[in-house]
Amino acid sequence: MNQMDHPPGVQANGPRAVAAGGNIEGPVFTGDVTINSGSARRRPATLEGNLRVLARRLLAELRRDRVQQQLRSGKPLPLHCRAAPGELTGSGHGARKISAALASATPLDLTDRLDAFASVYRQDRRSRLMVLGRAGSGKSVLVRRFAQGWLEEGDRKDGELVPVVFSLGSWDPTTILLKDWLAERLERDHPFLARRPPDEATWAAQLIEGGHVLAVLDGFDELAGAFHAPALKQLRAHELPLLLTSRPEALEVIAPDEGLFPGIALTDLTHEDCAARLGASGAWTPVLERLGDGSGRPGAERLAAVFTTPLMLTMAEAFRASGGDPAQLVRIAETDSEEALEKHLLDAFVPQMYDAVLNLSIPRARRWNAERAGHWLGWLASHLKDRRTGTEKSDLQDIEWWQLGTTVRLSTRMAVSGALCGLVAAVAATVLQLLLRGPVLVVVVLNALGSGLSFGLMHGFASKFEATGAFRPSRMEFRIRGVARGPRARRVRECLLPRIGGGLAGGLIFGTVFGSGVTLYAIVQLCPCSPLLLPAVLLFGNWFVAGLLIGLGIGVVLTLVAWFETDAKPEETVSPTALMRTNRTIVLVRATVVGLVLGVGYGAAVTYFNGFTIGLPSAIAVALSTAVGVGTLSAWGRWVLLVRFWLPLSGRLPWRMVAFLDEARRRGVLRQAGAVYQFRHARLRDHLAETHQPRGRPTEPEAGERPGATARSAAGRDGR
Repeated sequence: MNQMDHPPGVQANGPRAVAAGGNIEGPVFTGDVTINSGSARRRPATLEGNLRVLARRLLAELRRDRVQQQLRSGKPLPLHCRAAPGELTGSGHGARKISAALASATPLDLTDRLDAFASVYRQDRRSRLMVLGRAGSGKSVLVRRFAQGWLEEGDRKDGELVPVVFSLGSWDPTTILLKDWLAERLERDHPFLARRPPDEATWAAQLIEGGHVLAVLDGFDELAGAFHAPALKQLRAHELPLLLTSRPEALEVIAPDEGLFPGIALTDLTHEDCAARLGASGAWTPVLERLGDGSGRPGAERLAAVFTTPLMLTMAEAFRASGGDPAQLVRIAETDSEEALEKHLLDAFVPQMYDAVLNLSIPRARRWNAERAGHWLGWLASHLKDRRTGTEKSDLQDIEWWQLGTTVRLSTRMAVSGALCGLVAAVAATVLQLLLRGPVLVVVVLNALGSGLSFGLMHGFASKFEATGAFRPSRMEFRIRGVARGPRARRVRECLLPRIGGGLAGGLIFGTVFGSGVTLYAIVQLCPCSPLLLPAVLLFGNWFVAGLLIGLGIGVVLTLVAWFETDAKPEETVSPTALMRTNRTIVLVRATVVGLVLGVGYGAAVTYFNGFTIGLPSAIAVALSTAVGVGTLSAWGRWVLLVRFWLPLSGRLPWRMVAFLDEARRRGVLRQAGAVYQFRHARLRDHLAETHQPRGRPTEPEAGERPGATARSAAGRDGR
């Protein structure tokens, strides 16, 4: 995790040819998918078919990575290594011999396919290796390059392992087994693997259980300290092929007589490496002299400690490109700490990536101001830190679009959601009463309060109880034709109880809130002097039952809509925006259908008792308010409400958030990892979070300061 990020790579090795249930040899696809054309048109129907589609998608994702492209086209830094310490590898099963063999290939050439690692998995498909190194030493770069090199092999055979990189920091080993967590991640990033054959586990679970996926577990040190011991227990217990990266100190809980498994430890760059990278510019002469003289002059040790990691050497190049003076780094090293020196280098990275002069080829609409970009990136980094310590399920690496609003206080989320629903209900009620020439103010207030409070409380309820799954992005797609009745019926059965239960819960809240308001209005305004206990009870009971019926109707309609929901197709692009578009379609269809059905039903009832002139506008009002309310109780609805409106309005995020995230990926600040984004460097992420100002907006450059000379951000996280 905490390392420089040059492109990854990959190499292929074979998993077991026999899955958990039997032999996977035979036809790869049953006429369902066409691989040779480069585009899967239908769903693979075998384990091997799904494995091939997964491999192709992973390779395409790795090739899109900007840093990987630079790695293949440029001259990457060499990575030096030695055998991992014996107390960490243990001595059983030839662990030290394997470690020594891996380290003999030093320095590691990142333009190659790292065959030394591949050969270990080819000899034993269940092999487990680890890569150790300090922050910024290049661990993530190494394993991603290994993954790409493996997948690029032209002579891949059926049944070979497919390496998949998993960011380990989001795993809670005290609540979920490693195999289950890996399957969940596969299903999130590759929704077509969430399909399940009749009476079997999902394809993702079968691939993991059968040992067909080489799990590249990146960032063991990103786990919370309390999770290290239980995580190690699970790593030992599960015989999965894996490649683990970590800082050595995170593995200190390993007893001396236990060991883990073979591996290498990345070591520092040499003076020659630094000179080869920086020596072309005479400006670096003062720094290189301190690094190489070995005289113990002031600051030499600090410069050596900082500059000998690939990450910081990359940051140094960005520092110089942004106009920094290397002599200033020498002065900082002489008078301050290593942390101050690293911070000074990291401050230059974002301004360099967003430098207007160096990015003239980028369309003007995407030329984000460096100061503003640093401000927004700082908020994103703080968001990840807040989720680690907050009540929400934390995920320290992954920027998930459906979770970006969770660091806003729950009360604020409920208020914003309720206000929108109340506003829509108020507008609809106003139009209705103007048409009917009724008591506009009273009805508008009751509708606004009833709808706003109801959906605001439902938003809070759904947020507190994640078991409802309301704000999880759907893996489904909406399709009327092309799906057999069996999978449709199974999908309806699976959704029956959760959706009807959720609808009844929402209807209970709506009936209670709206019924209480109507009853109170009747008592206070209509007959304040009459004994109204029985009529009040009847009036409240009427709306209470109506609320339950409305909730039941919402649940039934949503369950029936599940008939048209089907699994994602394998040819769909794997990206955050693709997942967002899919969810937008599902949410809009659900909200429209629910609004139409309830509007027609309610309008028909009102028409029966009060006539068409009242029934029609009543139906429209109910349809609009219900559709908007249902939309806010979804992952995409929360994204629109908070990330596209509330957070930009309060200055914490840009209005064009999707474009900003995608452009940050193009510039090499973020990387795409399946359906989420991640900061390219964990150290950069931590730095942005540390320097993020909790309140206010980005400061303007001081007089004489070069615009964009600092990446500090300055927006409040959530107003707390």
